[in-house]
Amino acid sequence: MITIKWFGHSMWKISDENVSIITDPFTDIGYPMPQNETADIVLSSHDHFDHNNISLIKGNPEVVKTDGEFNIKNVYIRMFPVWHDENRGKERGNNLLMKFSLAGKNFLHCGDLGHMLPDEIIEKLGKIDVIFIPVGGYYTIDAKTAKAIVDKLRPKIVFPMHYKTPVLDFPIAKIDDYLALIKDYRKIAGNLITLSEKDFQQEQTILLDYE
Repeated sequence: MITIKWFGHSMWKISDENVSIITDPFTDIGYPMPQNETADIVLSSHDHFDHNNISLIKGNPEVVKTDGEFNIKNVYIRMFPVWHDENRGKERGNNLLMKFSLAGKNFLHCGDLGHMLPDEIIEKLGKIDVIFIPVGGYYTIDAKTAKAIVDKLRPKIVFPMHYKTPVLDFPIAKIDDYLALIKDYRKIAGNLITLSEKDFQQEQTILLDYE
């Protein structure tokens, strides 16, 4: 069983019975600030304030925020260098795609990906079971580009992220633009879902609340 928790924006907690991983912890950007949240591993896609608040996480976690390959607590992690914009990082800098394997599934967190992924990166990423992908545009890829990437990678489960919500004062689009491009989706009441093997039997998009 795999538990997924969304705190808002690009911050997630992915855990099984052995290990927990938190991605892109934010500072105060409007979402409720987690209190006493712990993890074994923290991944940060880039060094912007809404993705790099490592000190927020308790429990003395191992931190990964550079490109390369890592094996921490039997979790294989591979960080792929990409860009935060369509101009090879000249506008907003670099970004990391963060792939990790947990409970026999391959996860990909796209951070603040700002461009369409070239085929060579798609090929290197290999099989992806679960993707966390920004859809709000402006600072990142928009809904249309996100959908194109999902179509190429064909993950079983898509978690959209980095979109406008009532508490976030960023000039990005709401989730509606992405939902208009897909056939259907699954809306969960609350910010937590536990995935079992049956959840991976068909492709689906899942939306969580942030509290």
